[in-house]
Amino acid sequence: MEEEIQQLRELVLQLKADNEQLRHERTTSLGGASGSASASPGPTGYASGAGVSAPVIERLVVIPRDRKCPMFSGKSGISIAEWAEEVQACARARYLPAAEQALFMVDHLEGEAKEEIKFRPREEQRDPGRVLAILKELYGCSQSYVTLQQAFFSRQQLDGETLQEFSLALMSLMARVERQAPNGIPNADVLLRDQFVEHVLDGSLRRELKQLVRRQPTITLLELRGEAIRWERKVSQVALGVVVFHCQRLTASNTECRVAPTRSPG
Repeated sequence: MEEEIQQLRELVLQLKADNEQLRHERTTSLGGASGSASASPGPTGYASGAGVSAPVIERLVVIPRDRKCPMFSGKSGISIAEWAEEVQACARARYLPAAEQALFMVDHLEGEAKEEIKFRPREEQRDPGRVLAILKELYGCSQSYVTLQQAFFSRQQLDGETLQEFSLALMSLMARVERQAPNGIPNADVLLRDQFVEHVLDGSLRRELKQLVRRQPTITLLELRGEAIRWERKVSQVALGVVVFHCQRLTASNTECRVAPTRSPG
């Protein structure tokens, strides 16, 4: 029942947004038409093109409706930072005013998080900025800046982990470190790149990447990762070629043994 009520609320909010959008477009088009008519009147007060109907311009307005906003409880699932990004994006897509944004946010809370906002003053409940600030204060990252730094600098490529997966894991850790950093991290890109270079699993690749950084000190992590992936593919192709060549030689040798002529007796 509660889910159906929430869906109805979302539908009402969406219809309001659609109505406002259409009303705005209608006002704009009527204003433009009246302005053009008054600017060039004909001799009888009509437009010079009297008798000729003006072409009707049709516009297709696409309003995203199907983007689902996740629920936030504060206990499990999506983090407050991710939920805040999602709920703000959904509110923008629906063209919601500030008061309805706050209502939309509360409708997508559940459990403890919803109760927390429920017992706040009405002024705070109606302010989307305050709603987010309260939730971030309560459910923000519980790990300290030092702990997150340690997690970042101890992260290495795992067995079976691709270079892309390893780089994305480092990016995610660095983003969390930056959010908790008191004064920001001015050289975050360099730290990210160097951590990737130092902790790739393949020793030969590690040496190649270090040489590449010495030759190109300004190379970024994404550029370096691209070179690393190309190097890895090239090595794999060479290794595969050696195996194929060896198999071909073995096959040819076995064939020669089978077709070797036998001497006739006497």
